[in-house]
Amino acid sequence: MNDKPVNPPAPRELKTFQATRQLLSARFSPCGKFLCSGAMDRVVFRWNVVEKKPAADIELPDEAAKKAAPKNAKNAPKESPVELTPLPPLTGFGGWVPTVAFHPTEKLLFAADSWGRLVGTEYEGDAAKPRWQHATAHDGWIRRVAVSADGKLLATCGRDRFVRIWNAADGKPVAKHEHSEDVFAVTFTPDGSQVVFGDTFGKLSTLDFKSGKVARQFDASALHKLSRLQDVAGLRVLMLLDEGKTLVAAGCQPKDGGFVEGGPVLLYFNFADGKLLREVRAGGEKDGFVHDLAWHPGGFLMAATSGQPGSGKLMFIRPEDREPFYTNSSMANCHAVALHPDGKRFVVTSTNRNSSGNGRPNSKDGEYPGNSSPVHLFEIPA
Repeated sequence: MNDKPVNPPAPRELKTFQATRQLLSARFSPCGKFLCSGAMDRVVFRWNVVEKKPAADIELPDEAAKKAAPKNAKNAPKESPVELTPLPPLTGFGGWVPTVAFHPTEKLLFAADSWGRLVGTEYEGDAAKPRWQHATAHDGWIRRVAVSADGKLLATCGRDRFVRIWNAADGKPVAKHEHSEDVFAVTFTPDGSQVVFGDTFGKLSTLDFKSGKVARQFDASALHKLSRLQDVAGLRVLMLLDEGKTLVAAGCQPKDGGFVEGGPVLLYFNFADGKLLREVRAGGEKDGFVHDLAWHPGGFLMAATSGQPGSGKLMFIRPEDREPFYTNSSMANCHAVALHPDGKRFVVTSTNRNSSGNGRPNSKDGEYPGNSSPVHLFEIPA
């Protein structure tokens, strides 16, 4: 008997939408009707997820139906069954918005920026307004915001070396922990009683924030390198799998500092004792970082990577495997992957190719466009 999991069919891209600025984060709302994405342009882009009525469901008179049908209907490309309709962006941020997260049951979005602002805001309608906000939740860059499974608490971490816990409903501070280094990632345990966070050097810690004590530490130093007098931090994402039994730390194993090169890496730990179960290298030295992860109910991780200019991947990989079973290298510099609640559709935000976003003048007209983000909408066939 073969107990090996059956891999799903390769996803097909339904449509590509365009955002006018570089996107850094993306998530679908729990109801599946909204997509929100943090941008470098000090805003959170929003889209309505609109299900289009299949043509077969539209009743037309016989003659009208004949005229509407294309002559080469058999060979015509399939129209996307979903549209992303833009809504006015959420404004009021001071810097880049690298992280967004939805409340699991309330109509509330949490977003944080590179200037230290943290916001709990409505996300429906043209005039969505913040319910609460902190202009200086952290002293500078907030790396990540996480929401507890019951939606009662938020956790944030940042460049100021703090991990902070907040009441999700009103934004009031609950607890804080000062660490010794820049904190790059944070996530809650399933019961919401602890958080796991990771720093510049790849040291992962489990914090009981009620007592303020660090209960356990994990060695993810493979995600750090001292190069050219520079501490290169490779950690970007933490996620607990198997109802909290397995901790995955994802990012990059740096090869060099300065113009950072390195390959995407996933480290799996036994959460009970902190032992490293396996290290998976999921790309070459120019493929860079795993910037985002999503867990698919089919039993695999979806990873978005970005490395040297023009490189980027979408990968599907099972926790027990040493290499991805699906890789898409057609997109450049992917920063986010967001799975729709239906488990069938997802988006990947990437970067426009051949841009001059590094500030160098365009040789033709002397202007250079800022980076923008194609938003790729995919579907996993049944």
